[in-house]
Amino acid sequence: MKTLNFTSGGHVSIAQTITSLEAVLDLAVWLEKHGRSFYEKAERETADAAVKELFRTLAAEEGKHCAMYTDLYEIYTGKSAEGDELLGDYGKFIQLLFAEIVGELEFEGVVSQEELITRALQFEKNTLLFFSEVKPLFRGKAGTIIEVVCREEKRHIQQLMERRQLLRQQGQNT
Repeated sequence: MKTLNFTSGGHVSIAQTITSLEAVLDLAVWLEKHGRSFYEKAERETADAAVKELFRTLAAEEGKHCAMYTDLYEIYTGKSAEGDELLGDYGKFIQLLFAEIVGELEFEGVVSQEELITRALQFEKNTLLFFSEVKPLFRGKAGTIIEVVCREEKRHIQQLMERRQLLRQQGQNT
């Protein structure tokens, strides 16, 4: 089995080896759930109709990804992926890695549209990095699904960057 090493930057250093497909899929489900929640909240918080629609679309796509990874989890492990508990042997590590990746998604109070987009971009980039690293673990149909989701994550990044650029241009013209 292929082994992947993840090391996070920042104030807390987390180093752990992932040797289980179960752990990979576990994190994938959690990433998509929390991405969807962030986009739903961001949609409610923004006033701009185009930004609101972008967040609505991204929330729906994260929901689709979550369903795909849940199905893959159940196929590969024979276990249900229902509930909010982290599953598998690497639960504690996954919680730490998860906190690193989704930390940017938490916000309270008024946050500018550009800040919401910047946070979404960081999340999408971290998610793409994770899936790019674990993609070699998956073969056949599962590998194809991971590749499709990676392409979608890249498209999300492009959409967010384009929207942020438009917001900046609009700000310069007012």
